Amino acid sequence: MQVKQFLEQNFPELEGNISGGNRPPPQFVTVLLNIISVVQLFALACVIIGDSIWYRIPFINGPPSWYKNAKEYPMQTLLFLFLFIPSIVNSFAVSGAFEIMLDENVVFSRLATNSFPNGQQLMDIFTNAGLSRR
Repeated sequence: MQVKQFLEQNFPELEGNISGGNRPPPQFVTVLLNIISVVQLFALACVIIGDSIWYRIPFINGPPSWYKNAKEYPMQTLLFLFLFIPSIVNSFAVSGAFEIMLDENVVFSRLATNSFPNGQQLMDIFTNAGLSRR
């Protein structure tokens, strides 16, 4: 919003023509987050229903050995399932992208430069693109 206000103050042609948004996360992140949600719901069902849930699942004859190990360390297991894994997956969703496009052309990319533009750089970018300053 600050960049938008700065640009609209300095370049009247841009007023009302600046938009922004978040880049959508990669497809695999969305799939992983859905899988994690299902695993978390199943973990809650295990806590509420108990070991008998394993006998209600077709082709499974009781709790597997990894489940028994997880039950021995419930706090660590729940922290891992509800805090650690989702944090790691969410870190893949954030790209750090900040791009400025003018007429469908990228005139600045944080991904390419690994830095944010300062005020003078923004002024130079749009002045070089042919926009007149106030």
